[in-house]
Amino acid sequence: MEKYKPSPDNDQSRMDFIDYWAEYVKTHPDKEWSRQQNILINSVLKTAHQMTRQEYIESKEEIM
Repeated sequence: MEKYKPSPDNDQSRMDFIDYWAEYVKTHPDKEWSRQQNILINSVLKTAHQMTRQEYIESKEEIM
C-alpha cells in the first residue's frame, strides 16, 4: 500500500484520502485501525472538553 500524498487541490485531496483510508481498512486488521481511530476520537473529545462554549463557537467561525 502506497503512502498517502495530499493533492494541492483540497477537494481532490479529500477524495484521495477517502480512497486511501478505505483501502487501509480493507487491508489491515480491525484491531489496528480501530485503535488508531480511538486515539483520534479521544483526542478530539479531550480538546472539546477543554474548550468553553464561546471558544468552540469562535473556532468554528475561524474555519468558515
